[in-house]
Amino acid sequence: MTHMPRGVIDKLDALLEEDLENLMLPLEQICQRVGLSRSQLHRILKEKTQLSLTLYLRQKKLEKAKSLLTNTDDLRVSEVAYLVGINSPQNFSKYFTDAFGLNPTEYRKEVLSRQETPRPAPTPQVSIAVLPFVNMSNDEEQEYFTDGVTEEIINVLSHVPNLKVAGRTSSFTFKGKNQDIRLIGEQLNVDHILEGSVRKSDQKLRITAQLINVKDGYHLWSERYDRTLKDIFDIQDELALAILKEIKIQLLGEDKETVLKRYTNNHSAYQLYLHGRYYHNKFDGADAFTKAIGYYQAAIDVEPTYAIAYAGMASCYLYMWFYRHLPSEQSLPSMKLATERALQLDDGIAESYLATARMQLLYAWDFERAAASFRKALEFSWNIGEVYGQYALYWSIRENHAKAEEMAALSLLEEPFSLINNYYAGYVYWAAGHFEQAIAQGQRLMALEPAFWGGHSIVGLNLITLKRYAEAALALQTALDLNYTGLTLSACGVLYGLSGEDAKARGIIGQLEALHQQQPVAHYDIGIVHAAAGDLTTACVYFEAAIENHEPPMLFFKSIVRDWLVGFEADERYKKLIARIFR
Repeated sequence: MTHMPRGVIDKLDALLEEDLENLMLPLEQICQRVGLSRSQLHRILKEKTQLSLTLYLRQKKLEKAKSLLTNTDDLRVSEVAYLVGINSPQNFSKYFTDAFGLNPTEYRKEVLSRQETPRPAPTPQVSIAVLPFVNMSNDEEQEYFTDGVTEEIINVLSHVPNLKVAGRTSSFTFKGKNQDIRLIGEQLNVDHILEGSVRKSDQKLRITAQLINVKDGYHLWSERYDRTLKDIFDIQDELALAILKEIKIQLLGEDKETVLKRYTNNHSAYQLYLHGRYYHNKFDGADAFTKAIGYYQAAIDVEPTYAIAYAGMASCYLYMWFYRHLPSEQSLPSMKLATERALQLDDGIAESYLATARMQLLYAWDFERAAASFRKALEFSWNIGEVYGQYALYWSIRENHAKAEEMAALSLLEEPFSLINNYYAGYVYWAAGHFEQAIAQGQRLMALEPAFWGGHSIVGLNLITLKRYAEAALALQTALDLNYTGLTLSACGVLYGLSGEDAKARGIIGQLEALHQQQPVAHYDIGIVHAAAGDLTTACVYFEAAIENHEPPMLFFKSIVRDWLVGFEADERYKKLIARIFR
């Protein structure tokens, strides 16, 4: 018995060394793997190491991070933080500095300088983050315009070979935050920061921009542009070329046309498009998507050949359909028309292919053509994190779970602050049967944005599968409070059905039917609650209708049955349903 505490610590250390993914597990699940309660494990660690359970785990994560920084040149600091299970790069940097006296970047440089045999130098790559330009106008309505200027500069720079540009979502995380440039650079793992401001008054425009070296905070270059609004495209080109010149990126020959690609020369259409992007990027429910669609349509009315506006509209209609905000008879024809028009007008932009791939996958269920469109989107994409996230969903549906997890990891490494990428990663882990990892991913999403329902939903659905019903109820109720739709309400019905609370499950069915009088409720939503409550005959009627309408949840039906409808896989009705989906 005297050796028991040391044996427990050895077991804990072995678990944490076994797989990087184990470092991401929540405390409760680590304790379960070791076979002790949280209080028991805390007491043993405190006695033997003088560290609390939380601090001991942090120390192990930091030691693993130190090893990764020592032995790998190609991982960014933010990637190392993610791999060892520390969600915030900012916290990771602070913890690492406290533990080892150097921040992660400084530590890596010192290690490399001490090595007797230098490693072959990697291909030089200049990196930059474009922080959201500050709106200096008195009119808050001009926020969309300022965000649009930032987005367009990111877009232009992202087409340049050997220039690593932080993704839009990650850069915009720092909007309105007055943080030290060195800290921002470390979190985004870039060498340079471009920041600036926009002041718009009537038709007069003043844009200031400055390029900063992250290492020493030195201003490498700054400029002020006074123009009239009609010159906005020329201003963007001047900014991009000036920045590229200063960081010694050569733009000659064919590259120049690609980098300076314009989607329209009509400044009125462009302003309307910026309005649309502003609301689209909010990812904030029906109202925001409806406003985005309205502005995209207005831009198209002015410029009928505006391909990227069609692609944006297609994405919004898909979200409106997917998340039960707009009936399929309204959303799907508009989505299909906008998607096809985008590709007809410009087959040389990633947005057209991504819109096409999503429609082919989630609605048409044409998997081969969807794969081809995803590959084209990756070929043209400047925002590769978004494409990786969607492509992960494709591979998950195709049951290539290793590939799906690879794509999900890449999407988060490119865009670690993206809500939709984090949400899809949770789906990917769930579909693969990695429930604890899915819960950990949902918890990361909750920490990233507590007011987003998606993280709570991912946690709750996976807790149902693990039969931790009381915990699941808390998570799902939070998701329902944040987003009262058929998507979240049906999840609560599944919980009640599987936990034996049949009366509550029937009550949820009644609520779904009542909700359907006000907003879309999928046939799947009602069917899955009937199934969870044991009424498979009625459920199959709804599942048949869901397939008839190509409702996206049916693409995950194999995983759903595996986890919640045990035994149904042997039923002939199930086999017929699956045959219709994956014919």
